[in-house]
Amino acid sequence: MEKTLELIFTKSDGAKKTLSIADPREDVTLAEAQVAAAKIIEAGVLTSGGLGLNEFVEARIKVVTVTVLA
Repeated sequence: MEKTLELIFTKSDGAKKTLSIADPREDVTLAEAQVAAAKIIEAGVLTSGGLGLNEFVEARIKVVTVTVLA
């Protein structure tokens, strides 16, 4: 199984943007994700389509099972 931490933000035009982080710690908490998201927004280093990230919406863990066909 492959796990990804997804941080969901809104942009200044209201559209959503997902930031995916591979292989998060097993014990990552919502509070930690919120702190990280706030730092990302504050730093202003990420944009999407020329628009900045305005607000943190949610954090989620995405689990994907990969099966190699033989």
